[in-house]
Amino acid sequence: MTLRLLGTGHCVPAAAVPNAEFAKTLDTTDEWIVRRTGIRERRLCRDETLLDLALGAAGDALEQAAESGHGTYSLKGTDPDSGMLPPDTRGGTLPPDAVIVSSSTLEYHFPPLACQIGTALGLNGPFCMDVGATCSGFVYALDIAAHYINAGSAGTVLVVAAEKLSPLVDFTDRATCILFGDGAAAAVVTKGDKPYTSYLACAADPDRSLYARTGEKMVMNGSGVYKFAVATAPGAIEAVLRKAGLGLGDIDWFILHQANIRIIESIVSRCGIDPDKVPITLDLYANPSSVTIPLTLDLMRQDGRLLPGQRVLTLGFGAGLTYGASIFEI
Repeated sequence: MTLRLLGTGHCVPAAAVPNAEFAKTLDTTDEWIVRRTGIRERRLCRDETLLDLALGAAGDALEQAAESGHGTYSLKGTDPDSGMLPPDTRGGTLPPDAVIVSSSTLEYHFPPLACQIGTALGLNGPFCMDVGATCSGFVYALDIAAHYINAGSAGTVLVVAAEKLSPLVDFTDRATCILFGDGAAAAVVTKGDKPYTSYLACAADPDRSLYARTGEKMVMNGSGVYKFAVATAPGAIEAVLRKAGLGLGDIDWFILHQANIRIIESIVSRCGIDPDKVPITLDLYANPSSVTIPLTLDLMRQDGRLLPGQRVLTLGFGAGLTYGASIFEI
């Protein structure tokens, strides 16, 4: 299979919450949080909805795709009250053929968030669907997009990861509330001339290491999540490299799910990955679940680190227990 990345984007809440805020109500300090997690601050929603974040990220990705010479819809001119694009501002010659959204924190049972995004974009015809694979969600959603594209069922796909974890967080639980953030990120993809390879899997979770029942707060066994991540990541990385016929040295960037700096460092050490090839974004954005990988991609594009021709390996892992990896070229 092949895949080409046409554009990326992200949107995070306006409120940046530093560790010092937690020290006001919990038995913790900035130094303790940074040492154990690598996190210095996170973005948390105050007034923003999940759809607000998703549309912001989608709009950025679509506009970048248009700027790169691929006409598509943009969100310029969106009505702030309805989220709809007025008819005279909808434009472009190549609207996406599908909208695939990763989210485990939906604010509506229905309609799907993907359909809400499609409505706001003024799309009529492209199919829309949500994917729930927790922190691995973007890797899964991108893989679904790649399969539709390579099967000839879609030419261009908008893939969005959007998560609003703050309502699920117990802010009296020091072990979990410091870890998570809110945000959204997106990518526009199409068929390309460079290979795309993936490996998706799921491990049993009899101990229920991470879960959130409907209407209740999140429950996490940090030790269980750590053991799962560091145990399965090397195998997933090895599997996707083997499928692609590549070695560690052939990868320019390893974009790992930003769960915790200790998990990332353990994976890097066990796999023998060059730490300089592993970008870190959790220091400022914490862990917004499936958003971390596309968020990192877009931040790297914006600061000039992500360049055409570079080969990227992504690795996601999360509740379920889901995990997966993919390799593609920029």
